[in-house]
Amino acid sequence: MTKGEKTREKILETAIKIFREEGFNNGSVLKIASRMGIRNSTIYYYFKNKSEIYNALGLKFKNGILKRIKESVSPKKTPFDNIKEILKAYLVYIKENLALYETFREVEFVNLPLAKSYYNDLTDCIKNVLAVKIKDNFDVDTLSFVIIGSIYFIVINNFIWKNREVSEDEIKTLFNFIESGIDKTYSFKPYVIPERPIALEEKKFNTRGEKTKRNIIKASEKLFGENGYNNTQIVDIAKASNIGMGTIYLYFKSKKEILSEVIKYVNHVLRSCSWEYTKPFKDRREIENAGFNAFFYAFKNRGEDYRIVREAEFIDKEIGSWYYTRIADSYNKGLEQGIKSGEIVNLDPETLSYSLMGIGHTVGIRWFVLGKNKKVEEKPFLTVLNFIMKGLKGTLKEAL
Repeated sequence: MTKGEKTREKILETAIKIFREEGFNNGSVLKIASRMGIRNSTIYYYFKNKSEIYNALGLKFKNGILKRIKESVSPKKTPFDNIKEILKAYLVYIKENLALYETFREVEFVNLPLAKSYYNDLTDCIKNVLAVKIKDNFDVDTLSFVIIGSIYFIVINNFIWKNREVSEDEIKTLFNFIESGIDKTYSFKPYVIPERPIALEEKKFNTRGEKTKRNIIKASEKLFGENGYNNTQIVDIAKASNIGMGTIYLYFKSKKEILSEVIKYVNHVLRSCSWEYTKPFKDRREIENAGFNAFFYAFKNRGEDYRIVREAEFIDKEIGSWYYTRIADSYNKGLEQGIKSGEIVNLDPETLSYSLMGIGHTVGIRWFVLGKNKKVEEKPFLTVLNFIMKGLKGTLKEAL
């Protein structure tokens, strides 16, 4: 490695630390240079600006993890064994490069072309393993996103939110789920529920102050979704709420506190939408089937809400993780009941919760963010639902 290459690499290594500590918006070339003890001009010799450094870090993660995954695949192994090796490589690479991964997650949020390239290349590795093996009535592109999604939140929950290792029991649960799904009797046949309009019941307010606070939250939800958190100012929220700036501070100490309340409201909306689809059912398999229908319809129609949740993870880790862990806690209880009643396989319900949430997340990203779909197609939708119930055994032509 030449002296110039070493300097460039050192800049990137320092930038990872700065961006991890302070985020992209608060990090700067000045802070990177100061940490390294060099002039700003030295950094500008290698990178035009902060965004170019940021994107270089995203590309560094992408290239590194893809190299590791490609090395894990062997034509001598079965499809299922190759899938296990791919997911193990994914997990280990992130563990070894956690700071870089945290930076990448924020880069992919703001750099859509990079995110699209990353997910396409990553899922191509899985498609190459499964393409000739999948049944004709299923969609291999969607199945590839499902599989990478199955580990997505398991990694984030452990490495980032809880700062702990992924246990062997979690890995065992994950691989058992991927192999055979959650349907203990293997008898449930997934189906698509037609989308229907959901009229969310608004809370009745006892005072004018309660109504004003809700108006601030809803105005903020719209602005954060359309423009992003960092591009929305308190004055914008006040104007959209038809109140003065001073009135905002009667209800909220800061913009970050408003974001926290918006996330709680979005969580309530999603859970309400899910309830409208799942409330007729008692069987946990029916509830899962209906719940995924509800989630994808909500994602399609309320994609800006999902953008807010994702951005919140980078603004304040606690606010972002609260949203997902609250859903997971409720999910966990439902799966436990399904296990007790004999409908769901006896696997660790917490791991299953995060695995199922990850599937919804990555497939939703593929359809409605990367693909910009305006509707949910039946074949890919049934691919998701069938995998959840029956795993690879239910989607491949031959034995694993």
